[in-house]
Amino acid sequence: MKHSSKQCQNCFLLNRKLKLKDTTATALLRAKSIHQVNSASCVISQGCLPMSMFCVAEGKINTIERDLEGREHLVSSFTANHLFPLTSTVSDEPTRLEYVAEGKSRLCSFPLKTVRELVSTDSNLALLLLQSACQRGLDTYERVVILQSKSAVEKVLRTLEHFKDEDGFCRLTRKEISLWTNLTVETVIRTLTSLEKKNRVRKCSQGVQITPT
Repeated sequence: MKHSSKQCQNCFLLNRKLKLKDTTATALLRAKSIHQVNSASCVISQGCLPMSMFCVAEGKINTIERDLEGREHLVSSFTANHLFPLTSTVSDEPTRLEYVAEGKSRLCSFPLKTVRELVSTDSNLALLLLQSACQRGLDTYERVVILQSKSAVEKVLRTLEHFKDEDGFCRLTRKEISLWTNLTVETVIRTLTSLEKKNRVRKCSQGVQITPT
C-alpha cells in the first residue's frame, strides 16, 4: 500500500454535509493520510490490530472471512463513502476479517487515537459511525438470510437485490456472488443464465439488474 501526497478530493468523512464541527474537520484533515492500493492488495490482515480507520475514496474493498478449512467467504464490500473497520473505533480487539482491494483503489486513513478523541467531543461524528455500524449489521443479517435460502435462484436474486446501486445494478463479479452465497462460480453462472433466459434479470456492461415485474 503506497502512501500518496496527492490531495484526496473524494473523502466522505470530510464532506461538509455531515455537519461535523469545524474543529473536528480540521483535526481530521491534519491527521489524514492518502494511500494508493493495487488490485488484490491486502489492506488489513485477518488477526491484525488496526491502528487506523479507513475511508474509501475510489475503488472497492472486499472483506473476506476464512473458515477453519481455509475457504474464503465474502462478508461485505466497501465502495466510495464507506468507513472501515468500525469495531476498532470502540475496541482494541484484532479484526476477524481480511480487507482486500478489488482493482486499484484510493483510501484515506485516520489514526484511531484521533478518531476516538473526536468522537467524545462531536456527537455528529459519533452518530455517523453508529449509522455505518448499523449498516454493517444489516449486511450480516442479509447474508444469514441468504445462506438459509434453499434454492440457488433465491440466493442469487436476494444478492442482486441487496447489492444493487442507485441505478438498480449489482456490480459484483461472479466470484464475489459465489463467495457471498456459498455457491460455486459455475452454479452462479448457470443460475444467472437461466434467470436471463426467463427475463428475470438483465445483464449488461453496467452489471446485472433484476427485471422489473
